Amino acid sequence: MLSKRLLSLTKYIDKNDHIIDIGCDHALLDIYLIKEHIVDYLIVSDIHSGALDAGIKNIKEAHFEKRIEARLGNGLEVIKDDDVIDTIIISGMGTKTITDILDHPYLEHIAKLIIQSNNDHTILREYLTKKGFYIAAEEFLEDHDKHYINIIFKKGSQSYSKRELRYGPILIKNKEYLNFELNNCLKIQRLIPKMKLKYQLSLKREINLLKKLIKNIN
Repeated sequence: MLSKRLLSLTKYIDKNDHIIDIGCDHALLDIYLIKEHIVDYLIVSDIHSGALDAGIKNIKEAHFEKRIEARLGNGLEVIKDDDVIDTIIISGMGTKTITDILDHPYLEHIAKLIIQSNNDHTILREYLTKKGFYIAAEEFLEDHDKHYINIIFKKGSQSYSKRELRYGPILIKNKEYLNFELNNCLKIQRLIPKMKLKYQLSLKREINLLKKLIKNIN
């Protein structure tokens, strides 16, 4: 059974996408995509041989060896000259690792990125919008008491304000997400009352802004 976290990514995948799933871990998402006839073929990769071996084992047990190709290596470096890849899936990593992976010439050939980063979503948005992508979709979800954000980037150009890059141009209208951010700020305010004055003021400004954004949502 696919987790809610991974299942949430499947709605952004189209039949004609030519996919590489980077950091595939146990390849559970990829097996699901084949089993449910969402795609016919994809490449999976992982830099860790142990994780990839676990994925290969699951792929073999599902009898999908001819439809899921597993490669050991660092992100986009595993792509060969005759591969046609236009879609990247990355989930379960931090933004620093993700941007390091995407700092590769092959990114120019990519039309869509489906990313579920663990942190620093502002930095991720800033990085990829500067690389010539726009934010096509965003989703905030909870799975087993943990919260996740999906961001789907597509090739194209669009301007965003600093506020939209901070909270997401779509999530900034999501009351559940903004309340989540507000509660996090309030927790920090309670737990660290003796933080430096400039951080106190910055946190207070963010709390007031979040309250204002939430109030303005119908």
